[in-house]
Amino acid sequence: MKKFGIILAIVGIVMLIAGNFFYKTTINAVDSSGSSIITTGLNGGWTFKLPVFAGGALFFLGFVFWAASRTDNQHHDHLI
Repeated sequence: MKKFGIILAIVGIVMLIAGNFFYKTTINAVDSSGSSIITTGLNGGWTFKLPVFAGGALFFLGFVFWAASRTDNQHHDHLI
């Protein structure tokens, strides 16, 4: 699990960085409510940054797996 966690974290970081190159943010001068900042994708349509979100989730999941694999399971203190 330790190697798997490291691989997930690396894939997550790559998706976080590479995902930002495919999107651009423009300001909607007409609307000042919830859509005042528009994120556009590859073909110019409105979208959200799914690869960036998925990269963050994979990085967090990889960190959790890596941290869980670092626990010492050899010593158990059982109270009888």
